[in-house]
Amino acid sequence: MWRYQMAVKGSEQELRWLNQQAQRGQLLRRIRGNWYQFQKTATQYQVFSEYVGGDVATEIDDQHTPFKLLARLQLTKPAVQVIYTGTAQTDLQGTRVDRQDAPLQLKIALAQRGHLLNVMNIRLVVGLILAVIVISLNVSDNVASWGMFAWLLFTFYPAWQASRVHKQANALRVITQQYDDAWRPTMHVFLKNMPTGLDTEKVAGLGVWAYVGQDHHGMYWYDLKTLASAAEIKQSLQPVVGDSVSVSIVSWLGLAPIGFV
Repeated sequence: MWRYQMAVKGSEQELRWLNQQAQRGQLLRRIRGNWYQFQKTATQYQVFSEYVGGDVATEIDDQHTPFKLLARLQLTKPAVQVIYTGTAQTDLQGTRVDRQDAPLQLKIALAQRGHLLNVMNIRLVVGLILAVIVISLNVSDNVASWGMFAWLLFTFYPAWQASRVHKQANALRVITQQYDDAWRPTMHVFLKNMPTGLDTEKVAGLGVWAYVGQDHHGMYWYDLKTLASAAEIKQSLQPVVGDSVSVSIVSWLGLAPIGFV
């Protein structure tokens, strides 16, 4: 059985989905792009994934371990293999491995997002060429309308997929603090009842801080270039400034501050 799933290869989201399938008796067998092939099994498996180099991957087949090689996928950007293994031993199924591979996941997510956007651009150009041909053939309006609708769906579906991968990439950027070539929206942070200015070094992990101004009543205003959400910013700030300080955030879209809606 084949199933389609859009996920960053080797990510926690993908692994969680694969284990959900394994709990239903569907064990991973093969991966082709975003298509996953499963085979039925009556044995309860726990699935694991990891990134390895090509020289290591070729030796896995010959290793006698309690872990069964399920599938492997060769990536080009970056050049690494994703190895998927599974075990039926109950004493190993609760194993948690701290892989600390978020930087590598970020590279894979960005490459996957770029590929999807390239697919969208190619479909857009091909669709425009076909539209010119259809117009020149004087096709009926009904057929042309349905053709246009199908073309739009076909073209912008990769864009929707890319947006999902983009969210995962943003989360990985926050974890790794790698913001190279990343556009970060500006969040407007207001701190009320502050005795002194904010020590931005304590919350530097959120992004780039810029002091804007203050009033005579302990209100400080900062601009923050970040990929974190308003809720994540407030959650990180509150322990630093204390419970007596009111934290309000106006998003880069100009929405109302948190606490006022």
